[in-house]
Amino acid sequence: MTDPSTLRPPSEPLVSTQLRWLAETAGVFQTEDRIVHVRGDDARTWLGGQVSNDIRSLASDQAQYATALTVKGRVVSDLWVVDEATNGLAFVLPGVRVETALARFEQYIIMEDVELEADASLVVLTVQGPLASEVIDGLPDSLRRYACARLATTGFDVWVSRDECADVLASLVARAGSIGGGAVDGAGWAEAHVALGVPRIALDFGDDTYPQEAGLGPRALSFSKGCYLGQEVVYMLHNRGQLARRLVQIEAPPEATLAPGATVVDGEGKRLGEVTSSSTQREGQRALGLAFVKRAFSEPEQTVWVDGSPCRITRVVGA
Repeated sequence: MTDPSTLRPPSEPLVSTQLRWLAETAGVFQTEDRIVHVRGDDARTWLGGQVSNDIRSLASDQAQYATALTVKGRVVSDLWVVDEATNGLAFVLPGVRVETALARFEQYIIMEDVELEADASLVVLTVQGPLASEVIDGLPDSLRRYACARLATTGFDVWVSRDECADVLASLVARAGSIGGGAVDGAGWAEAHVALGVPRIALDFGDDTYPQEAGLGPRALSFSKGCYLGQEVVYMLHNRGQLARRLVQIEAPPEATLAPGATVVDGEGKRLGEVTSSSTQREGQRALGLAFVKRAFSEPEQTVWVDGSPCRITRVVGA
């Protein structure tokens, strides 16, 4: 096995050009998210009872992060709730969860005046980074935009029709380029989520996960709003703190491979959990990944092992 001392920070930090844009200036990314409009006289009260965060004072220029849960408190999907003023509300969620989430939501429309409409005509572009506001300044008023800190820093989403998407995307990339940023591709976006400790649905958490296990609590849960589906379990975990596992960020030496699904073990080879996602590895640089591990082994600076390589726990996601 590799000597754990090799886990000390290398001379070259784990950073790519695209990650630097997202962390220091601004990066532009075309998401695969879908928009679902929530219409009807009961839209606001109904949706408030379906998501885990407080949307009662939601402003039109600010999205609210939340989760949709099962009655047993497991995550169906994470999402962003957006106020559409007189047109009701909308939520934006990963495309891979649209069908599952809609089925879950439709199940709980009983007598309410609520209609859900998945909108395939719009594309969600996002600009993330500390200078993101400079990139979206000057966009036509016809384009819907709102603050949306997808990487838990600073950012904005922009809705654009599919016909206009290429032109608007090019304009945003040019604006980002003028301040030292640029376009982010799928690999760069994935790397940022791992490096910044922001988990993704269907990769780092999903149907078998409580939101607190994935570190979503500080961003996605309200403990002062009214009742919502799954609230009883969420409150119990919050008050008792009895999590069996936690999502952590791990760091491995350059030669290690942190393949999603790989088993995480302790020094005696006992199973602790598994890797959920990892960053794009570049020669000579440390590898980063996210992994679920047993709570007792989840504190920063502990050493765990993946495929014979030592991995240092660098942070607990959401802590």
